[in-house]
Amino acid sequence: MGRAEIARLFDWCDLHTSRWRTLPVTVGFISRPMYYDRQGFPIGADGSIPAPILWAQLMERPGYQSVALDELPDGSTLSTVWLGLDHAFMGPPLIFETMRFSGSREVVVMPGSGREVPVRPALPFPVPGGEPDEETEGLRYTTEEEALAAHHEIRRRLVLRLGS
Repeated sequence: MGRAEIARLFDWCDLHTSRWRTLPVTVGFISRPMYYDRQGFPIGADGSIPAPILWAQLMERPGYQSVALDELPDGSTLSTVWLGLDHAFMGPPLIFETMRFSGSREVVVMPGSGREVPVRPALPFPVPGGEPDEETEGLRYTTEEEALAAHHEIRRRLVLRLGS
């Protein structure tokens, strides 16, 4: 690997690691941003507009949430989306999620109200890089790049398993 390639690698690493930081420990807990844009940068860091409002505005943008969506041979759907809300307890923020949903709908009765809501149940899918029989119903990621790469690998494995 030449100097130019090494320099590009360090630039890439600097960009991605600068996206999140664990802030100083205050009053016995770790303080850090909760809301992130699709590029992984904290939302509302300047404080002029509250972060939840900026996050909600991004959620309303058509197509902003969707990273990848594929219909599979069995009629189920593989979906990868931007959540924008950090789902990690420690470490880098987890702001993207992949899930697989059934092609058919079920009706769920909401507790308390008794209202009936149609839902598409989550289905298991293979874990990329995991054991051949290892499955999960959801995976979360820090960057859009890793979310998209995992989505394509999961789709490839499911198409092989289900047939085309």
